[in-house]
Amino acid sequence: MKNKDFLSSKIIYILISVFFAVILFFNANAVLLKNSSERTNTSETHSTTIYDMPIDLKYDNDRYFVSGYDGTANVYLTSYNQVRLTAEKTPDTRSFHLVADLSKAKEGTVEVPIRVVELATGVNAQVDPGNISVTIEKKASKTFDITPVVSEKQLPLGYKLTSISTDKKTVTVTSGASIITQIARVEAVLPSDVILDNNFSGKVFLRAVDSSGKVLPTKLSPTSVKMQVEVGLPNKNVPVVGQITGKKDSSIKDYAFKLAKDNVNIAGEQKYIDNISNITANIDVTDITKETVIKVPLSIDNVTTTPNQIEVTVTPTKK
Repeated sequence: MKNKDFLSSKIIYILISVFFAVILFFNANAVLLKNSSERTNTSETHSTTIYDMPIDLKYDNDRYFVSGYDGTANVYLTSYNQVRLTAEKTPDTRSFHLVADLSKAKEGTVEVPIRVVELATGVNAQVDPGNISVTIEKKASKTFDITPVVSEKQLPLGYKLTSISTDKKTVTVTSGASIITQIARVEAVLPSDVILDNNFSGKVFLRAVDSSGKVLPTKLSPTSVKMQVEVGLPNKNVPVVGQITGKKDSSIKDYAFKLAKDNVNIAGEQKYIDNISNITANIDVTDITKETVIKVPLSIDNVTTTPNQIEVTVTPTKK
């Protein structure tokens, strides 16, 4: 009897041990899976691209002038740390910048690498392009007259340029010694979106161009000027012809008149003013029985008249 009890107890203990062993096995696997998942999440790589980031050129600015290069590059950033990556992407919190070191380069066209400087720890960067090609020349300066430029395409039909002027007449141009010799003129160019249906006054930027109109790489002082453009329609002076109108008073035999102006200016499209040889002043003498000065309006279709009225002295003659 005692052997049977012992055997039963032993079987029960074995079953209990197996039960706890299975529980511990599954619990251990769950912990391993959780830790593996956490490690996977921790090692996730984040990335972003910064487009058109400016490149700082390191060279002797007092002696040399650098041209012929694109001043920006794209930067591809990667990091396991999303917060740090976001800080580098944002201009206000960014710690790094791009540098092209030309301090040891000689005159001529050279190619130098673009370096990433002061990048935050834990962030990697790739620059596209990785190199920059530049032309290095001895610096030279020269003074040029400013040439105002307005395109005829900016004038509505019938309008003509009356005058163009700028508040400054000369500009100092700094560039490479060979580029200076190619400059034909420095232009103050009216922006192409300006339509000259009225006078213009505002700031315009300057540019140095060669004889073919190609814009050359230069530094200008000043970089802009104030331009004034006056426009107007074609115009000409024509004589004024007086004509008595209205109802004469029964006591008046006739009327004499004297115009304050013999000629006025008319303005409009050329096809209209070409057909006008004079303008008529219709002098209304209704109720005039003594010498009187009146104002007579002047008008004609399709043109404007300056002045648009004249004074006329009307002198009646009694019967």
